[in-house]
Amino acid sequence: EEALCTTFRSWRAMAETPRGAEEAQPPPPVAKVEVEDLLAAMESFVPTIPEEVTHHYLRQSGFQTSDERIVRLVTLAAQKFASDVVQDSLQRCKWRREALRGKDRIDGRLVLATEDLTEALKEHGVTVVKPLYYADRDTELSELPQ
Repeated sequence: EEALCTTFRSWRAMAETPRGAEEAQPPPPVAKVEVEDLLAAMESFVPTIPEEVTHHYLRQSGFQTSDERIVRLVTLAAQKFASDVVQDSLQRCKWRREALRGKDRIDGRLVLATEDLTEALKEHGVTVVKPLYYADRDTELSELPQ
């Protein structure tokens, strides 16, 4: 699991490199040993997201492969993304709770709010827009479209 995290961190750093800097300095080559370690770690790691789900969405987007290692790698990348978003959401929830501690009496539970998740997703480049059919607290039922 540690090998997977280290490899994903290095790939993420390469992906976040600005275009101009990338052209000036090519990324360092990945050692054969690192690739073999990653493949070995992928074989023993059981992802939370079923590979059938990843396979379905890859096919739906037009990507076809017979190599199950590719599907496993995409599955692990999706799991890493989801894990990062959940971790950031939890952190925002804790910050919000600390801000409310002095104002209201709160119990010991952490409650994930949509705002926490929206802000965490925004940090990862995903914009969440509330659909029109949700009523705001200020909107009366008579103002809603029929």
